[in-house]
Amino acid sequence: MATTATTATTVVTAGGIVCGGCANSVRKALLAVAGVADVAVEVAEQRVTVTHDGRVDRAAVLDTLTKAGFTPA
Repeated sequence: MATTATTATTVVTAGGIVCGGCANSVRKALLAVAGVADVAVEVAEQRVTVTHDGRVDRAAVLDTLTKAGFTPA
């Protein structure tokens, strides 16, 4: 019997995302987290949308953004 993974989305704002380079840094950092499938960054809104499986929680997203040098809210 096949099982399907649960997919979830976490949306956060993060201060310090001011350009395309910042957006790329955010994507790279979050895609390195096990279980993250996709990352979308909206620079103008400083909003990050992370699509992930059940292994990733909001705290992991916030911690990764902080370690990457951004200020998540």
